[in-house]
Amino acid sequence: MPEVALNLSRGCGNPTGFADIQSGEVVVDFGCGGGIDVILAANKVGPQGRVIGIDFAPEMIKRAKQAIETAGLQERDIELRVADMASTQLPDSCVDVLISNCVINLIPDKSAVYQEAFRILKPGGRVAISDIILTEKIDPELKERFQATWPGCLGGAIPEDEYLNMIREAGFGEIQMVARHLLTPVELEAMACCPGEEFTPLPAKDDLIVVQGKVSSIKFRAIKQLQ
Repeated sequence: MPEVALNLSRGCGNPTGFADIQSGEVVVDFGCGGGIDVILAANKVGPQGRVIGIDFAPEMIKRAKQAIETAGLQERDIELRVADMASTQLPDSCVDVLISNCVINLIPDKSAVYQEAFRILKPGGRVAISDIILTEKIDPELKERFQATWPGCLGGAIPEDEYLNMIREAGFGEIQMVARHLLTPVELEAMACCPGEEFTPLPAKDDLIVVQGKVSSIKFRAIKQLQ
């Protein structure tokens, strides 16, 4: 794995590890960042498959391209595009698998992202998602303070039941929880200032203490059911 991809990886899981990606499939990575999951997916789909990495940040797409070249995958069918995850401009029903690694929690309109995911997936297609959620609602004023440092993953985190209901409302079924992991205090602090304190100020220590035991990473699959 290229160093540039590893250094820019800020995920909370490995969706390619539980997406059951098959040779020849078309995979989309929502929020591809430095390209680590694009590379992992490309190795799984093989020369006959296709991988599309989407990120709203041009600098991340630039780094992902560097990582793909370093990995020797520049001849594979890999497309990287700067786009809004809620409006990818991809055709309807063109994707077998959609993966995302600790990114959708950062999007204010998560429902729009899952509606777009549903649109571009083929019938029977699937999502494999790693993300950050709350185990319960938190005080609105505390939530507002976390939102002041939105990139730190706590500002956009919502309770798990709201998150999963949103996915069902987008049309997905057969939601299967692969794993839940309650963040330790050290993990919570690291996630709260993601991708680093030079970019995202650490929230107040007292605020982090209040949410200890209330923030989890989840890993799940869901299916675009046949019509």
